[in-house]
Amino acid sequence: MAMPSTAVATAERVAVEAGEERHGWKQMLTGPGLIVPAIVFTILFSLIPLIYVVIVSFTQESTFFFHNPIYTISNYTKTWNRYLPTVRTTVYLAALSTLVDLILGYPFAYILIRRVRYRELVRTLMTFPLFGPLYLSFGLHYILLPGGPFDPVVTPVLNFFGLQAVDLLYSLWSVLFGMAVFTFPFMVMNIGAALSNVDPTLEEAATTLGARPWQTFWRVLFPLSRSGILAGFLMCFGWNLGVYVVPILLGTLKEQRVLAIVIQTKALGGQFDYGLASALGIVLMGLAFTVTWLSLRLSRGALGA
Repeated sequence: MAMPSTAVATAERVAVEAGEERHGWKQMLTGPGLIVPAIVFTILFSLIPLIYVVIVSFTQESTFFFHNPIYTISNYTKTWNRYLPTVRTTVYLAALSTLVDLILGYPFAYILIRRVRYRELVRTLMTFPLFGPLYLSFGLHYILLPGGPFDPVVTPVLNFFGLQAVDLLYSLWSVLFGMAVFTFPFMVMNIGAALSNVDPTLEEAATTLGARPWQTFWRVLFPLSRSGILAGFLMCFGWNLGVYVVPILLGTLKEQRVLAIVIQTKALGGQFDYGLASALGIVLMGLAFTVTWLSLRLSRGALGA
């Protein structure tokens, strides 16, 4: 027996509404629902610890962990009055090592993009320094160690240039070299991404018009790859701000006065001054966040986005 037209229309409307409801749930699960785990993860393991550190930075020494914490701003006044040289040393080492990356990284990136045939293999090999500064620092330490396993090879080479391994092992230069090697891939990748967007025919046209190599670099390559240079510089600088292992294994007491080491000493080195350590950590995070934000803004141009 045929159903009345009103019943058919009602059934069709119910089916359409059910389909729309299922479609809405599907969109929610496959669209915004996919970012829910990331939001939860960020809140639990990023925002909450950050708020926790900020609160601890306004407490005196380790009183935060007692029933009646003592709140104060003296930690930040101490940071300004007593530990400002530590901040300067941290920024100084990060800037110098990043400058070394730039001086060595630009020609390397140019050769990698323009001259190397198997550039993907080279890029893969460049990831080895990213395994960690600990392995890198230990490697450099044993290479420069007098009487070490590499001494028969390293000592004659250094002597040829009038250098002594014992003078390089614990020095500013070994720290800068270790920091530069660790962040070298970031500089090369950013500059290489910018250079890959530069048409090689522009260089050929400049050479045809009589430009010398340094003029081609300064008037053609440098302006077109400037965003990659800035992005690489800021990215390496941001990573080097948190240096910890390299100064301990390769530097003197002067190079070891960086924020990361002072934070560890204040919090876990027997002093248990968690308030001051947290304040120094906030200063370090503020520097790193600012540099990271700038590098992300500038890397858009470098990556052609």
